[in-house]
Amino acid sequence: MTHKLIHTPDYLLVVDDSEIKFKDRYFNEEDGIGLWQDAIPAYHKLNSKKIISHLPLSNSPILEGVALLPPLEQEDDVERLIKIEQEASYKQGKGTISWYEQEKRKEYYNKAKEKFKYTEEDMKRIYEKGYSSGRNELSSRESDEVKYSFIQSLLQPKMPVGFECETITMNKGYTDEKDYPYQECEIPKTTTNSQGQIVWVGKYIY
Repeated sequence: MTHKLIHTPDYLLVVDDSEIKFKDRYFNEEDGIGLWQDAIPAYHKLNSKKIISHLPLSNSPILEGVALLPPLEQEDDVERLIKIEQEASYKQGKGTISWYEQEKRKEYYNKAKEKFKYTEEDMKRIYEKGYSSGRNELSSRESDEVKYSFIQSLLQPKMPVGFECETITMNKGYTDEKDYPYQECEIPKTTTNSQGQIVWVGKYIY
Protein backbone atom coordinates (compact mmCIF):
# COMPACT_ATOMS: atom_id res chain seq x y z
CA MET A 1 0.00 0.00 0.00
CA THR A 2 1.63 3.22 -1.18
CA HIS A 3 0.80 6.59 0.37
CA LYS A 4 1.71 10.04 -0.87
CA LEU A 5 3.43 12.15 1.79
CA ILE A 6 2.40 15.70 2.63
CA HIS A 7 5.34 17.89 3.66
CA THR A 8 4.95 20.67 6.21
CA PRO A 9 7.78 22.55 7.95
CA ASP A 10 7.32 20.40 11.07
CA TYR A 11 5.89 17.06 9.87
CA LEU A 12 5.60 14.44 7.18
CA LEU A 13 1.94 13.39 7.00
CA VAL A 14 -0.15 10.56 5.58
CA VAL A 15 -3.83 11.45 5.21
CA ASP A 16 -6.90 9.70 3.84
CA ASP A 17 -10.61 10.26 3.20
CA SER A 18 -11.90 8.29 6.19
CA GLU A 19 -14.42 9.96 8.48
CA ILE A 20 -13.02 12.61 10.80
CA LYS A 21 -14.37 12.11 14.30
CA PHE A 22 -14.16 13.96 17.60
CA LYS A 23 -10.52 14.46 18.69
CA ASP A 24 -9.11 13.13 15.42
CA ARG A 25 -6.18 15.01 13.91
CA TYR A 26 -6.89 16.56 10.53
CA PHE A 27 -5.06 18.55 7.88
CA ASN A 28 -6.17 21.14 5.35
CA GLU A 29 -4.38 23.80 3.34
CA GLU A 30 -5.97 26.70 5.24
CA ASP A 31 -5.51 25.57 8.86
CA GLY A 32 -2.62 23.16 8.54
CA ILE A 33 -2.85 20.55 11.32
CA GLY A 34 -5.75 20.69 13.75
CA LEU A 35 -7.61 18.72 16.42
CA TRP A 36 -11.24 18.09 15.50
CA GLN A 37 -13.73 19.53 17.98
CA ASP A 38 -17.53 19.48 18.12
CA ALA A 39 -17.67 23.24 17.60
CA ILE A 40 -16.05 23.03 14.14
CA PRO A 41 -18.69 23.47 11.39
CA ALA A 42 -19.50 20.24 9.53
CA TYR A 43 -18.80 21.81 6.11
CA HIS A 44 -15.20 22.32 7.23
CA LYS A 45 -14.69 18.57 6.79
CA LEU A 46 -15.12 18.91 3.04
CA ASN A 47 -11.67 20.47 2.73
CA SER A 48 -10.00 18.43 5.47
CA LYS A 49 -8.28 15.05 5.48
CA LYS A 50 -7.82 12.75 8.46
CA ILE A 51 -4.18 12.28 9.50
CA ILE A 52 -3.50 8.55 9.83
CA SER A 53 0.28 8.56 10.26
CA HIS A 54 3.04 11.13 10.70
CA LEU A 55 6.71 11.83 11.36
CA PRO A 56 7.71 14.85 13.47
CA LEU A 57 10.59 16.94 12.08
CA SER A 58 12.76 19.58 13.77
CA ASN A 59 12.01 18.23 17.26
CA SER A 60 8.27 18.88 16.79
CA PRO A 61 5.91 17.14 19.23
CA ILE A 62 4.30 13.81 18.41
CA LEU A 63 0.62 14.06 17.46
CA GLU A 64 -1.11 12.13 20.21
CA GLY A 65 -3.29 9.27 19.03
CA VAL A 66 -1.78 9.17 15.53
CA ALA A 67 0.52 6.36 14.35
CA LEU A 68 4.13 7.21 13.57
CA LEU A 69 6.16 6.74 10.42
CA PRO A 70 9.63 5.23 10.92
CA PRO A 71 12.63 7.59 11.24
CA LEU A 72 14.19 8.89 8.04
CA GLU A 73 17.42 7.34 6.92
CA GLN A 74 19.33 9.94 4.98
CA GLU A 75 21.88 8.87 2.41
CA ASP A 76 25.38 9.01 3.87
CA ASP A 77 26.95 11.82 1.85
CA VAL A 78 29.92 11.71 4.20
CA GLU A 79 31.07 8.46 2.55
CA ARG A 80 31.02 10.17 -0.84
CA LEU A 81 32.93 13.16 0.51
CA ILE A 82 35.58 10.98 2.08
CA LYS A 83 36.01 9.34 -1.33
CA ILE A 84 36.52 12.79 -2.90
CA GLU A 85 39.19 13.56 -0.31
CA GLN A 86 40.89 10.22 -0.90
CA GLU A 87 41.06 10.81 -4.67
CA ALA A 88 42.48 14.32 -4.20
CA SER A 89 45.05 13.01 -1.74
CA TYR A 90 46.14 10.27 -4.15
CA LYS A 91 46.58 12.81 -6.95
CA GLN A 92 48.93 14.81 -4.73
CA GLY A 93 50.87 11.66 -3.84
CA LYS A 94 50.02 12.00 -0.14
CA GLY A 95 48.49 8.58 0.44
CA THR A 96 45.15 7.77 2.05
CA ILE A 97 43.21 9.60 4.72
CA SER A 98 43.62 7.67 7.95
CA TRP A 99 40.90 5.55 9.50
CA TYR A 100 40.90 7.92 12.50
CA GLU A 101 40.25 10.98 10.32
CA GLN A 102 37.44 9.18 8.48
CA GLU A 103 35.77 8.13 11.71
CA LYS A 104 35.88 11.69 13.09
CA ARG A 105 34.11 12.98 9.98
CA LYS A 106 31.45 10.28 10.31
CA GLU A 107 31.02 11.04 14.02
CA TYR A 108 30.29 14.73 13.51
CA TYR A 109 28.17 14.04 10.43
CA ASN A 110 25.96 11.60 12.36
CA LYS A 111 25.59 14.11 15.19
CA ALA A 112 24.37 16.62 12.62
CA LYS A 113 21.76 14.17 11.34
CA GLU A 114 20.19 13.93 14.78
CA LYS A 115 18.99 17.49 14.26
CA PHE A 116 16.93 17.76 11.10
CA LYS A 117 17.15 21.52 10.62
CA TYR A 118 20.45 23.33 10.81
CA THR A 119 21.97 26.54 9.54
CA GLU A 120 25.01 26.86 7.32
CA GLU A 121 26.96 28.22 10.31
CA ASP A 122 25.98 25.11 12.30
CA MET A 123 27.35 22.91 9.55
CA LYS A 124 30.59 24.85 9.22
CA ARG A 125 31.29 24.40 12.91
CA ILE A 126 30.29 20.73 12.92
CA TYR A 127 32.32 19.81 9.86
CA GLU A 128 35.41 21.81 10.79
CA LYS A 129 35.50 20.05 14.17
CA GLY A 130 35.66 16.72 12.38
CA TYR A 131 37.98 18.10 9.73
CA SER A 132 40.50 19.53 12.17
CA SER A 133 40.52 16.43 14.38
CA GLY A 134 42.97 14.70 12.01
CA ARG A 135 46.03 15.75 10.04
CA ASN A 136 44.58 16.69 6.66
CA GLU A 137 47.10 17.57 3.97
CA LEU A 138 44.86 18.79 1.16
CA SER A 139 45.48 22.22 -0.29
CA SER A 140 43.43 25.10 1.08
CA ARG A 141 41.38 25.39 -2.12
CA GLU A 142 40.58 21.67 -2.22
CA SER A 143 39.66 21.69 1.47
CA ASP A 144 37.25 24.57 0.92
CA GLU A 145 35.64 22.78 -2.03
CA VAL A 146 35.09 19.62 0.02
CA LYS A 147 33.67 21.58 2.96
CA TYR A 148 31.34 23.56 0.69
CA SER A 149 30.07 20.38 -0.97
CA PHE A 150 29.51 18.75 2.41
CA ILE A 151 27.64 21.72 3.86
CA GLN A 152 25.38 22.13 0.84
CA SER A 153 24.51 18.43 0.75
CA LEU A 154 23.40 18.54 4.39
CA LEU A 155 21.49 21.79 4.10
CA GLN A 156 19.32 20.18 1.41
CA PRO A 157 18.54 16.70 2.75
CA LYS A 158 16.81 14.34 0.36
CA MET A 159 13.13 14.08 1.32
CA PRO A 160 10.80 11.18 0.47
CA VAL A 161 7.70 11.69 -1.67
CA GLY A 162 5.83 8.62 -0.52
CA PHE A 163 5.72 5.71 1.91
CA GLU A 164 5.18 2.09 0.90
CA CYS A 165 3.48 0.51 3.89
CA GLU A 166 3.42 -3.23 4.49
CA THR A 167 -0.12 -4.52 5.09
CA ILE A 168 -1.96 -7.37 6.73
CA THR A 169 -5.38 -8.74 5.75
CA MET A 170 -8.19 -8.47 8.27
CA ASN A 171 -11.88 -9.43 8.26
CA LYS A 172 -13.91 -6.25 8.18
CA GLY A 173 -17.10 -7.98 9.31
CA TYR A 174 -20.21 -9.73 8.05
CA THR A 175 -21.78 -8.81 4.72
CA ASP A 176 -25.14 -9.65 3.15
CA GLU A 177 -23.58 -11.68 0.36
CA LYS A 178 -24.12 -15.44 0.78
CA ASP A 179 -20.99 -16.52 -1.04
CA TYR A 180 -18.74 -14.06 0.77
CA PRO A 181 -19.73 -13.98 4.44
CA TYR A 182 -16.66 -11.92 5.38
CA GLN A 183 -15.34 -8.79 3.75
CA GLU A 184 -11.55 -8.63 3.80
CA CYS A 185 -9.61 -5.39 4.05
CA GLU A 186 -5.95 -4.40 4.11
CA ILE A 187 -4.65 -2.50 7.12
CA PRO A 188 -1.14 -1.13 7.77
CA LYS A 189 1.31 -3.50 9.42
CA THR A 190 2.64 -1.89 12.60
CA THR A 191 5.15 -2.40 15.36
CA THR A 192 5.58 -0.81 18.79
CA ASN A 193 8.70 1.21 19.62
CA SER A 194 10.48 1.40 22.97
CA GLN A 195 8.23 4.31 24.03
CA GLY A 196 5.09 2.23 23.44
CA GLN A 197 4.13 4.17 20.29
CA ILE A 198 2.59 2.54 17.20
CA VAL A 199 4.90 2.75 14.15
CA TRP A 200 4.05 1.77 10.58
CA VAL A 201 6.25 -0.83 8.91
CA GLY A 202 7.50 -0.10 5.41
CA LYS A 203 9.94 1.98 3.40
CA TYR A 204 10.16 5.51 2.03
CA ILE A 205 9.95 6.29 -1.67
CA TYR A 206 12.29 8.99 -3.01
